[in-house]
Amino acid sequence: MENTDEIRKKIKRLINERGLNYAQLSLAIGKNIAYLQQFIKNGSPRRLGEVERHRLAQILRVDEQELTDLTLPVCNGAAAINPDLLTIIIESVEQWLLEHKRTYTARNKAELIRFLYMKLQSDPLDVASGKILEYIEIYDELKKSN
Repeated sequence: MENTDEIRKKIKRLINERGLNYAQLSLAIGKNIAYLQQFIKNGSPRRLGEVERHRLAQILRVDEQELTDLTLPVCNGAAAINPDLLTIIIESVEQWLLEHKRTYTARNKAELIRFLYMKLQSDPLDVASGKILEYIEIYDELKKSN
């Protein structure tokens, strides 16, 4: 497995081979104009965020695993997703937002749903015990503090 410095070099090479630039790609993955330049030249952040890595892999037309030193889980498409759990999460989020008279951008809502899914898929008892609402509250507090 490659280390983070080798991955940075690979990303730089892929960007150059495709005739792209850091600023264009940074904006295309939803970050500020200097994000990829700082990542490649200064090593900050140490690793690309999940969303940014996924988007960059799509743009560069490479497997996402090539852009990280972490072992990514293998997903066999929709079969790996628990639709019942996802439905419960989406309904809970919508209900919570309505009850608390809160609005989230589509991106923040998707981020929250993904966060909840990752937390709850490993322990179904958390869904039954009402932890889903606790997790929503935690997420909301974190968003308010940022």
